[in-house]
Amino acid sequence: MYRKDLQLLLAKDDFVNFFFLYGADNFQIELYADFIKQKYLADEVTKMYFEEYNFAKASDFLALGSLFSEKKLLELKLNKKPNTKELKSLIELCQNNKDNFLILELYDESSKQNELEKIFANNFARFFKVSNPKEAVELLNIKAQNLGVKLTQNALFALFEGFDENLYLAAAELNKFQGLELDERMVKEYCYSLDTGSFEIFFEKLLKKENLRKELEKILENSNEIAFLNSLLNSFFRLFKIALYAKIHAKVDFKELLGYTPPPKVAADLNSMAFSLKIEQYKEIFNLLLNLEYELKTNSKLAKKEFLICELLKLNRLLKS
Repeated sequence: MYRKDLQLLLAKDDFVNFFFLYGADNFQIELYADFIKQKYLADEVTKMYFEEYNFAKASDFLALGSLFSEKKLLELKLNKKPNTKELKSLIELCQNNKDNFLILELYDESSKQNELEKIFANNFARFFKVSNPKEAVELLNIKAQNLGVKLTQNALFALFEGFDENLYLAAAELNKFQGLELDERMVKEYCYSLDTGSFEIFFEKLLKKENLRKELEKILENSNEIAFLNSLLNSFFRLFKIALYAKIHAKVDFKELLGYTPPPKVAADLNSMAFSLKIEQYKEIFNLLLNLEYELKTNSKLAKKEFLICELLKLNRLLKS
């Protein structure tokens, strides 16, 4: 089935207890997987992402009873088709017990999955890349409703356009406004994108402690201070996630962390930047940037560009410490 068919199915009270999502749009796969999990209302959830998949553990989770839960959900996020025999066994465990739930999310855009569609007995949805702004705005509206964000149609279009028609980035921005109301004016005031090319050059030089005055002036000349600050926060948070994941798991899984596997050189650069800072430094960086954000948003008398440059000098000293 396609997206609109799945939406109709989700509107009904009954929903099948095993489902398969795949296609060329990771955003839609993630979005509708969340909707399905809300239908299941499982007491206990086991998630297996990519290389973590282990059939024996997955099977035991669904097959064995539990003192603490009746409804159990197994969520598989994979980038390659699992073993057919194993998958049929997991589905059978759901067919034999209505309190077992299975979601398979396959992040492989290469082809149609005819065999998996048959195994799931038509309990599947295939997603395609968004073809036009109207469709993208419809999906943003669905995401907003799920978050309890109330937006006008004009505000949705402004949000999509403000992030250079990048659906994933626009949807991520909505997470900041959960439970709130937004109109077009507020979107333009509080939601900003940035020239990613110029910023990436600036951020790389910042981490290398190089002279960055030229790049900084170019960015601040063509963008809003809050947009620039948001990009800084997001970039440092991405590096922090990499460093923290490595500290916990003794490895880095970019597919799980970022939702995709970057080219080898990009991955190597991200690793190098992430591990160039100590965990304690990240805390100081976030404190500095969040205090900076607070001042920029609340102090109307502030000379924002000059204040931002001054604080970035503090950040530069912090990175060298």
